[in-house]
Amino acid sequence: MLYVLDSSALINNPQFSFEKGMRYACTLEVLEELKSLEVKALAENALKQKLLRVYKPKHKYLKRAQTIAIRNGFRRISKADLSVLALAFQLKEQRRRFVVITDDYSIQNFLEMYKIKFWPAIQGKISETIYFESYCPACMKKFSVLPARKECPNCGVKLKTIRKTCKAAAH
Repeated sequence: MLYVLDSSALINNPQFSFEKGMRYACTLEVLEELKSLEVKALAENALKQKLLRVYKPKHKYLKRAQTIAIRNGFRRISKADLSVLALAFQLKEQRRRFVVITDDYSIQNFLEMYKIKFWPAIQGKISETIYFESYCPACMKKFSVLPARKECPNCGVKLKTIRKTCKAAAH
């Protein structure tokens, strides 16, 4: 089993350690989010001992992650988050056995939507998935896929967004 780490897995869990015989992966963007000396040293030691491997997701998976985030109303998602999602999509398509370890609720949200296995690091698991739906307050047309423009294509009025939820499955 491969353990894909989001930065929150390392940052939020002061007890985290890389165990010999286990396989861990992350992206360069995740490493760049590590700010504290302790967490940086932990990751650097794991890299030196070949316990942690840095993956670079292929461009098509990064585009897929970005498109999915925007389509679901998440316009402010970090490059590191997108890279973790892209790596998860890539590994899933390759039929690899892996689990993503993250406390980031946005990442958990997308992993849940696409039935990708994840474990929370320390803070817990989401109880519901969220997405955003746009609608026109004038003509009341709803858009499940967010249009590129922020105006209604029918009447030109500025669109509003509403948060929608559904129950998350138990992993």
